[in-house]
Amino acid sequence: MSTEKSKDSAKGETPSKTKRILLVDDDAEMRSLLADVLSEDGYEVLQAANGAEALILLHRETVGAILLDKNMPGLSGMDLLPGLRLICPHTPVIIITAFGDEHTSAEAEERGGSGVLFKPFRMDELCAMLQRALAPRETPARTT
Repeated sequence: MSTEKSKDSAKGETPSKTKRILLVDDDAEMRSLLADVLSEDGYEVLQAANGAEALILLHRETVGAILLDKNMPGLSGMDLLPGLRLICPHTPVIIITAFGDEHTSAEAEERGGSGVLFKPFRMDELCAMLQRALAPRETPARTT
């Protein structure tokens, strides 16, 4: 159990759904590494090895954000994005990829992604991006 989780438990707090992350990546080592780092940072991490597993999980679990590998066999991260928008339209989805450029960022945005993180990246970059994605959004003031 991480130190952060111990602190939360000692305060009698339970992890909020916004601190629950779905990590979708076909690379088991990458999933394990990211899950360990994110757990240490206080996140509860659910894992899926492919798009189909992710869709099944999202039908029964609520998450605050999704980390999605762009290149996976079968249903790629980009192919999965429109389905994610149907199941959880307001959940931020961050694409992680080693193969991309400005076109990747534009395509991810068009398909409903919240941002792209290019490998190799530092873990503090990932955590900062997640914090921004999970920050409460202000609703624009209505004009009458």
